[in-house]
Amino acid sequence: MRYNTSPGVTASPSATSHSTSVPSVMETPSLGMLMGVDMALVLSDFRGTLRIMDSSPAPDTQKSDSQTLPWWMNPLNIVLLVVAGIVLSGAVAFTVGESRGRGAHNGADIGFLQDMRIHHEQAVAMSLVYIDASSAGTTEGLASRSVLRLIAREIIVGQSAESGRMVQMLRQFKASETNETDQVMGWMNEPLPLSQMPGYATDAQLQQLRNARGKEVDTLFGQLMIAHHNGGIHMAEHAGMHGKNSEVTALAKVMATAQKSEVKELTRLIG
Repeated sequence: MRYNTSPGVTASPSATSHSTSVPSVMETPSLGMLMGVDMALVLSDFRGTLRIMDSSPAPDTQKSDSQTLPWWMNPLNIVLLVVAGIVLSGAVAFTVGESRGRGAHNGADIGFLQDMRIHHEQAVAMSLVYIDASSAGTTEGLASRSVLRLIAREIIVGQSAESGRMVQMLRQFKASETNETDQVMGWMNEPLPLSQMPGYATDAQLQQLRNARGKEVDTLFGQLMIAHHNGGIHMAEHAGMHGKNSEVTALAKVMATAQKSEVKELTRLIG
C-alpha cells in the first residue's frame, strides 16, 4: 500500500493495491530513517523554526519567487540548513532509537504506524498540489495565501520526516511497512475501506484542488486539510491512549497537538 502522489496524477486507491501519488522521499525515507528517539521534539522545534523564518513573508507571487536573494536571505536555503541540523541530531540519536524501538508493542502501535503513514502521504500530496496550483498564473488569492503556503511547506517537510520515522519503527518491530489488507483502522475496531478513512480526500476533491485558482484554491486547500487533520487527530488520539510502545504513543500525541494547532490556524486563515 505505497503511495506515489504528484500534482499531475490523480489518486486511484483500489481494494488490492492502494496506489496514489507520492514524492520520491516517501519511497526511500532517508531523512526519516536517520531520526532518533527525540524525533517528536526535533520536529516540533523544526516547525517553530520554520514559522519564525517566514513570519514576515514577502508577497507570494511569481515575481517575488523569482528574485535572486543572498544565500542567507533565501528561505529555501534556511530550510535546507534546518533539515541538515535535523539529520545530524537524528544520526547522533539513531543508535539509542534502535535499541529502544524494539521494545514492547501491540496491534494499535503497528496499525497506527501503517495507517498514519498512508494518511500522511496524502497530506503531503495535497500540499504539493496546492503549492503548484497557487503558483499558477497571476490570479490573486486570499490575503492569507503566504501563510497558507507556509503551512503547506511545513506539512511537506514535517510529515515526510514523520513518515520516515514510522517506517523505521515498523522495521524495528519487524512488521510490514505497509497495510497489506484492503481495509484500514481495524486496530481502532473501526475497519473501513481506504477511501472512507476519516478526512481522506476523494479523487474528485483532489482533481478539484488541481484545477482551482485564485481564492478558490486557497479556500479549498484549507477546507480539505482541516478535514484531513481532523481525521488524523482521531487516529493519533486513539493510538496515544491504546498504544503500548512509548515512542509510538509519544509521536502520536505530538501529531495530535500539532494538527489541532494547524486546524485552528487554517480555520482562521480561510475565514
